[in-house]
Amino acid sequence: MDRQPTNLTPPTRKPVRNCVLPSIACKKNTSLGPVNGLCDMRCLVRSHPLFKQINKEDFEVILTKAKHLDLQTHTSIYREGESCERFFLVIEGAVKLFMLGEDGTERIVGNATKLQAIGEHEVFTTKKTFSHFAETTTPTRLISFSAAIYLKLLEKNNLSALSFLSYLAEKRSNHFSEIEVVTTSNARQRVITYLKSICDKQSTSSINNIVLPIPKYQIASYLGMKPETFSRILSDLKENNLISTNKREIIINDPELFVANNLF
Repeated sequence: MDRQPTNLTPPTRKPVRNCVLPSIACKKNTSLGPVNGLCDMRCLVRSHPLFKQINKEDFEVILTKAKHLDLQTHTSIYREGESCERFFLVIEGAVKLFMLGEDGTERIVGNATKLQAIGEHEVFTTKKTFSHFAETTTPTRLISFSAAIYLKLLEKNNLSALSFLSYLAEKRSNHFSEIEVVTTSNARQRVITYLKSICDKQSTSSINNIVLPIPKYQIASYLGMKPETFSRILSDLKENNLISTNKREIIINDPELFVANNLF
């Protein structure tokens, strides 16, 4: 696998005052280095729900064993059945989560983009093994964390443990909502709901532009439809002048018209 681990701990330097907010840091610069000399990747990690409630000393302990990974497209991160000794936070890029059928076909069960975690649920399972495969779909930057260290810190900090449970509950609730959409909605509604979920995940208040995190055929698999069906629905939206497309980018021509048509 094309991995290049580096130490996450930055070199010693003068403490930075008035560190910019993580959301602003992401928008200004998606690289892991300092943003205009004001902020570094610690802000991005610290902003995630998995780390918000962990005290400063414990957070430093976690960083001592964290690794930064630069991965090329189609690089395996972990495989079904492997021991989940580490979990991951996506900094840039996209990751598909999938299972393999008996005939070897992929069944997409999820995807992760910027500032989303993967593999963290399995840390608390009895078997402590991954239940699916994870593979990059674009050049991707991740930070991996030691599951053993994280668990040990949660055991001694009730607030952090409760925060983690809240995070898992919310993630599980969102997952059930996605299952409900896929199993009870028609194909058009599934596509529209998926597009809306991409809007919600993007760190911008504008819904005019949507960048699909994974290829269209994989989205179709995730939504339980054939690629032709997904393409046909997008074409129908284009014919009605509701959207324009440019590869993975979907441009909403008139957001108010979308609202008026009960699409969003």
